[in-house]
Amino acid sequence: MSGGSLVRSAVGIDDISVYIPRLYLELADESRPEKPTEFSLSRKSDPSKYLHGIGIAKMSIPDTYQDSAVLAANAILELMDRNNVHPASLARIDIATETGVDESKPVAAYVHGMLEQRYGKGSLKRTSGVEYKFACVSTADALESSLDWAWAGRSNGRNSIICATDIARYPLSSPGEPTQGAGAVALLVKEDPRLLTIDPVIGTHMEDEDDFWRPLFSTTAVVHGKHSERCYLRAMEGAVDDWAEQAVASGIIKAGPSESLVDHVGPMSFHVPYPKMAEKGFAYLLRHFWRGLPRWKNILGEIGDEPRMDSYKTREEFEKAEADYMKRFMETHQFQTEYLDKVADGLVHARESGNSYSASEKSCLSMLLETKATRGTDLAGKRGGSGNYGSGCKAKASSWTVQEEWATIAKKFGHAEKLRHRRSLSLAEYEILHEGKPFPDGRKFVAEPENEFVLVDVTSQGYRHYKFAD
Repeated sequence: MSGGSLVRSAVGIDDISVYIPRLYLELADESRPEKPTEFSLSRKSDPSKYLHGIGIAKMSIPDTYQDSAVLAANAILELMDRNNVHPASLARIDIATETGVDESKPVAAYVHGMLEQRYGKGSLKRTSGVEYKFACVSTADALESSLDWAWAGRSNGRNSIICATDIARYPLSSPGEPTQGAGAVALLVKEDPRLLTIDPVIGTHMEDEDDFWRPLFSTTAVVHGKHSERCYLRAMEGAVDDWAEQAVASGIIKAGPSESLVDHVGPMSFHVPYPKMAEKGFAYLLRHFWRGLPRWKNILGEIGDEPRMDSYKTREEFEKAEADYMKRFMETHQFQTEYLDKVADGLVHARESGNSYSASEKSCLSMLLETKATRGTDLAGKRGGSGNYGSGCKAKASSWTVQEEWATIAKKFGHAEKLRHRRSLSLAEYEILHEGKPFPDGRKFVAEPENEFVLVDVTSQGYRHYKFAD
């Protein structure tokens, strides 16, 4: 004990592994956004609205032999192999997902069994595992639990793995269809990590809302789009305010009289239902923290005063004015400078892969760090931030410090290469996979498995069997 408080070890993320399905459906041609795609023609829509309106060009689609457990096991296997992690060194492997495969047995247990096919029966018998669920914010909950466990001194030299895995699926031809996607991201959490140490300051905001849910009887989600956007922004602001209050009280960050707390945070990643939502979330964050500063007065002089609710007859008119105002703010030089420096690089993942629910924020963090490392950006010693949102609704805000070895680790993610190593789906193939129907030509899958875990079958009682396909 020191000064009446617990002395915490430096704990954080040592390495990150992303698993991306090798199939994708093209929504828009990035070199020619106005060119119709098979998807846009079938949905009678403008392809440029996908790329410029929501920020998505491609959606990752799982093959017939892939479910959330398979995606997770493959991400974890790569993480363990790359770091020569021995099973005995792992105290826990926890899974965050809203795409569970069983109402009782967690995805973590199925993953446990798959990994033991590679490392030997019983090799993980002293490794615990649970499943976290709170829509897309569950990864932050799982990570916080693992951090608390290590900060409490219970690790005893052992490490943990957190894996977020999800398949975002909406009904065909529905408004949410273009925001689908799939993927998994695994984090190696340990003391004295080489990549990021995480501050013991985590902000939370939670309410009970009906913005998004998936009933037990449904394989697709229900979403109230505009309401969900409002919940995202309100909850994220609340979580960041909670984080900021703790960060200032603990002395982690001290802002000068003309400074914003955000000035002291460099790279940032957010939950990304679609890239434009994360960009908007960052804009609202800056607006919130810049109010009252000299720079905000300059922005007001450029784009005018903020809309006031009492100046409009209806909430709809006010919300339209708000949207127009934020659009003008996001076009300013001040915003674009911050956005391109701190956030934009990570959103390349979401543009190329779509929404992966609980895996989206950390997948974009992986892309952000790999891109910065490849460019030779010096981030060592800088503080960064993560914002997670889960419909229902809850948000978490956290901060972390980039370590000296970060670039060496990030350059080995192979994230960009995984996005390049994929096969385009036809619309017919995509719809067959989406609906779980058999292929008319008798095929069992689209792409041959490549040294990965696959779902072999589901029994008449609903039990799932997996194997590693060499």
